[in-house]
Amino acid sequence: MTAKKELARAAAEIAKTPPHKLHPPLFRVFLLVAATGDVPRVKRVLGWMYGARTPAPEKVASALSTQAIDGFCAAAGLGDVTRGLPYFGPPRGEVPSLAARVAANAAMIHERVTCDAFDHAPPTDRWRKTSPKERAHWIERWRWVQCLAREGAEREAFAQLDAYLEALGPRDPLVGSGDELALAMELAHRSGADALARPWLEKHARRFVEERFLLETALCFPAVAARIAKGALRDASGLSPADVDAALGSIDAALGETKATTKASAKIPKIQKRRVSCSYSQVHLEPAALSKAEKAQVYFQKRGDAKAGMSLFETMVAIATPSETDYVDVEVVIAPAAKPETSLAGVAQAVAFPIVVRGALVLRSVAGGDEEPLVVPAGSYDVLARFFPKKAPRASAEAGLRIFKLALVFHAKGALKAPRTLELEA
Repeated sequence: MTAKKELARAAAEIAKTPPHKLHPPLFRVFLLVAATGDVPRVKRVLGWMYGARTPAPEKVASALSTQAIDGFCAAAGLGDVTRGLPYFGPPRGEVPSLAARVAANAAMIHERVTCDAFDHAPPTDRWRKTSPKERAHWIERWRWVQCLAREGAEREAFAQLDAYLEALGPRDPLVGSGDELALAMELAHRSGADALARPWLEKHARRFVEERFLLETALCFPAVAARIAKGALRDASGLSPADVDAALGSIDAALGETKATTKASAKIPKIQKRRVSCSYSQVHLEPAALSKAEKAQVYFQKRGDAKAGMSLFETMVAIATPSETDYVDVEVVIAPAAKPETSLAGVAQAVAFPIVVRGALVLRSVAGGDEEPLVVPAGSYDVLARFFPKKAPRASAEAGLRIFKLALVFHAKGALKAPRTLELEA
């Protein structure tokens, strides 16, 4: 199937896919467009994958899907779009930065592609005495390259791999399932060679497009991802800007219908009001149904949380309240298109934080809270939280406790440059 037909097929599939299952087909579109090196169009696709028009993804599209997106975003200067989600693996606490994740992914992929999957015996150069017509010749030759790379002889490994790829035709099978190409481009960078000038790149470039997992693997190497983002595979991608625009237009229309359907089924109130007690001076905003990983997360355990006045995770947050707070009357406004109003007049305390919404949210405290879900469309937001003093009822006042209105306004992602601490009581 040509890339043009595959892209059109993915667009048609998206039009028929329920919102909570959109991440895998959108990821396939991401890979196809990423191969063209067209950063603005890739950014448009990522805006759908991680924006307010689709639910926040809960399951990975493939074993390397999030890592591949992170690699492209870092190389293309798009910032931390995924924030490490969705995540395949054991529960984790603080999510590493994009740079840290990309470095860890590169190390993991380098270890995988240099791992000998054929034999436990140490490789030798016996391949030199075998016929290239035999598969065993290529297996032993690839094992030899892997051994050199593992042992740090990267220049020699690249020289061997350079000759290896040049000797193979564009349709000859690769015994390493294409890992040879990803490693070759990475070793070219490490060895100071120009991978784009290698004759084998043009000959084998189609493999990156036809073998999706190979492209995912390649995007996990920062130097290779940078080459791809600059158009190294553009000619091999088989897609013109017109082809991409036609498919993206169809997807945009399909997501528009999905968004309209979602609005009709869950009308967003102008203001949503809740009352939450403030045990231990915290208010929690978190998913109504916590995942296993979310249940394992503990607020205010990271250095700097108390000073910041908030404890952040990707999908949940604990907001520190002013001291001696009995309870807060919360007013929630969903205004992603509105210009942020950040006035601190009359404010006792204020913070801005990012949050990814995948479903119903609730407001809680350490001791529980109002379990009535808030209506918030799935997506990524910057939230402004401001505490305004209120007159305390007699019982609270006699106990030396205070009451506050907590105004929570959900703005578009990036609108507040969150996280930011705007005002804290002395």
